[in-house]
Amino acid sequence: MGNDLHEANRLSWNAATVAHNSHKGDQAAFFRAGGSTLYPEEIGLLGDVAGLELLHLQCNSGQDSLSLARLGARVTGVDISDEAIAFATRLSEESGIAASFERSDLFEWFERAVADGRRFDRVFASYGTICWLSDLGVWARGIADVLRPGGRFAFIEFHPFAMVFDPGWKPHYDYAPKKPVAEAGVGDYVADSGTGLAIGGYQEGVVGFTNPHPSFEFNWGIADVIQALIDSGLRIERLTEYPYANGWVGFEGMRDLGDRRMAPPATMPSLPLMYSIAAAKPEGKQGARDGAAPIAIRPWRPEEGERLLAIWLAASRVGHPFLGEARLLEQQQLVRDTYLPMADNWVAAIDGQVVGFIGLIENFIGGLFVDPDIHGAGIGRALVEDAAARLGPLEVSVYADNQAAVDFYRRRGFVETARKETDDEGLPFAVIEMTRSA
Repeated sequence: MGNDLHEANRLSWNAATVAHNSHKGDQAAFFRAGGSTLYPEEIGLLGDVAGLELLHLQCNSGQDSLSLARLGARVTGVDISDEAIAFATRLSEESGIAASFERSDLFEWFERAVADGRRFDRVFASYGTICWLSDLGVWARGIADVLRPGGRFAFIEFHPFAMVFDPGWKPHYDYAPKKPVAEAGVGDYVADSGTGLAIGGYQEGVVGFTNPHPSFEFNWGIADVIQALIDSGLRIERLTEYPYANGWVGFEGMRDLGDRRMAPPATMPSLPLMYSIAAAKPEGKQGARDGAAPIAIRPWRPEEGERLLAIWLAASRVGHPFLGEARLLEQQQLVRDTYLPMADNWVAAIDGQVVGFIGLIENFIGGLFVDPDIHGAGIGRALVEDAAARLGPLEVSVYADNQAAVDFYRRRGFVETARKETDDEGLPFAVIEMTRSA
């Protein structure tokens, strides 16, 4: 049932997104002029993102994604709405701010990303996101799975207590109901909020919008969110509640406290209208990222051969299970006797412990292997970039069945140049040849 309701919400969001963006004027010009849609709370949660891989969940039409990219992050935005992703892609092109946008149901996207070995330094979600998700466990596990060890999740959301009230401030809905709440469709909350959400200047745009597609909301309590993140293995570092909502005029008589922070009428008591969570993925047992010991890359030492062989076998079992255990053990002997002695091997070490290595024959990557216990910590990326800095253009051959490796090299700028149906030993395993220019 959950995915059926997700699909209904996709249709509803497609219709609403057109209305929302009609009120925001020339957004490309807004960004070209240096504009940003981020609030101080979000920037504070994320910290310095310059140079980091950042995943923006339920990115909507990409305005916050591009604001983050302007701060130096390499941003990937994901959203279920076709209209939102199409708009975000155009906005990126027209504004000149680079970011990648992918249209997908979030749960399906997580499944593919985990299978492909994709990892990020930061994951970010904000404002009206989890109410469209039917399972917080899947959401939290997906976040944990795509974060690198030491990576951080920054989350800011409207407070579930506020969702108890109808627009006139009368208690109307259950707190954190266990069943989805059927609605007439995603409304035009941008029109309702005016300049609060149309930051570049409000325009009339679509008038009297009525959504032809119903929607379904899942209103989760704070305990639901916290427990899902804890169960996923993330460490909660901070929980903050705010007596205002950024930009959103969701109820009658709301007043601007300044900087588009909207609060209840002065005649009402203070209420929590927004909350944020900062969480971190514990570092792997090697302790590789975010404030831990740096990665040291250097030429190998012959006495490290057994450690390299152990990493090779462990990584090959993960990446090349289709070869079979017997064949892997035969290949390990070839690595010991032939490949290691002939290659220019460089290792990645953390606190003196070797955690990965790259074997080079001139500018050809004969092998790149990382201890599976620390996958996703940037070891492979560091080895490739170090080799590229020393050698310039690089070449590599990758088993086509190792899709995670193929995707890894593509993200590092490699392009496919040829494909063979057998490997170098004549076995029936297709190989993709790839090249990266300087």
